[in-house]
Amino acid sequence: MIYLDTSFLAPFYIQEATSTSVETILLNIPTEQLAISDWTIVEFTSLVSRRVRMSELNLEQMEAVINSFKEDVAQSYTVFTVTSADFILAAEFIQQWETGLRAGDALHLAIARNHSIENLLSLDRGLIDAARQLSIPLDSSGLL
Repeated sequence: MIYLDTSFLAPFYIQEATSTSVETILLNIPTEQLAISDWTIVEFTSLVSRRVRMSELNLEQMEAVINSFKEDVAQSYTVFTVTSADFILAAEFIQQWETGLRAGDALHLAIARNHSIENLLSLDRGLIDAARQLSIPLDSSGLL
């Protein structure tokens, strides 16, 4: 399984500098290998809502993005359920202060570790640095 964090998913649904590259990468991975989590759904929805508040998207665009994402969640992604074991491991990761992890990123990494993912795709430099420190397999596909 390849776990996608929110930073990697966002440019697939919202036009950004990395959108073309992210689209190329995602469309070349069999959908049965793509995984997200319940947390990714919450975080992605928050990101889209924030873009509306910042006037980067209008309500019509927000609805289109959310609907497209929901369709892909239903048809393309394996969705990992977040468990208490994920929260416990996330807290353990955060206790390793040198990682500089924030709660949400620690939860992504805990989910990835607990599901023995093959690879984590992320564009978040802080998460990538922490994943390296924690020996979690990852790839930014040269986009950073």
